[in-house]
Amino acid sequence: MPRPFQSDLVIDERICEPALKAYHVGFDNNKFRFLPLIDVIRRVIPEFSLGYHEGKGFSLTVMVDRLKEAADTVYQTDKYQKRGEFGELILHLLLRDFQNSIPLVSKIYFKDSHDVPVHGFDGVHVTINGEEKKLWLGESKMFKTGKRGIQDLAKDIHKHVNEDYIRKEFALVSRKLPVEVPEIDYWRNLMDKHQRAQTIFSSLVIPMVCTYTSNLFNKHTDETVDYFQEFENECKYLCSEFDKLKLKLTIPNNVEIILMLLPVPCKNELNKELNKRLKAMQSI
Repeated sequence: MPRPFQSDLVIDERICEPALKAYHVGFDNNKFRFLPLIDVIRRVIPEFSLGYHEGKGFSLTVMVDRLKEAADTVYQTDKYQKRGEFGELILHLLLRDFQNSIPLVSKIYFKDSHDVPVHGFDGVHVTINGEEKKLWLGESKMFKTGKRGIQDLAKDIHKHVNEDYIRKEFALVSRKLPVEVPEIDYWRNLMDKHQRAQTIFSSLVIPMVCTYTSNLFNKHTDETVDYFQEFENECKYLCSEFDKLKLKLTIPNNVEIILMLLPVPCKNELNKELNKRLKAMQSI
């Protein structure tokens, strides 16, 4: 199935297991492919900011204005290294291109100020596979080390499986659903205040995305057998550590939790370059 952001030539889902997805970007001329990765992430900004269903309705005559609006909506501050929007863009990209998801509602809709981060889930998506319907409530982190990233993500699992927290978020989200959402009555029913907790949890998938600085790229500049072996070893080690942290939590048995890893040479450099692209979009 075609990927909305056409990331095929840039990102490869190197590990695809039920509880672990790991994404490989790779090298070109012995350099990590930073710019192609940034280009792909940048494509997400309009849909992430304006909403999935908005993209079907505006004409080319207002394209420039809408692109600027989308970029302005993300943030308008120089303190980008301490913000989480770029991690949320990566979450959006990975769910759309690799999990065939549909964004249910953009969390940007809840903004009432340009530079105040929106709290709640980092992404609210759905998947529909015949009779199977899943609600994806995502979280995303960007960290200097993978271990710190998964530790932080594990702490956030609590709110994703806390019934009171979920119902409060549903009360906000359900009022904002675009009428074009496929199976909208199903999602409204799932989010109803009287819906059974066991029904909600059996429909949940929690993708936890960690983009992190990896030492892999201090040792490797090409896609060798050794590189791929170390890539897989590192990602599976982080997953095993994440699983140990999950064992300490009370998680309903029917909730799916997926760790999604994206190692890069430097997460600060990735933030810096994405900020440049965002500022350029804001100035068009």
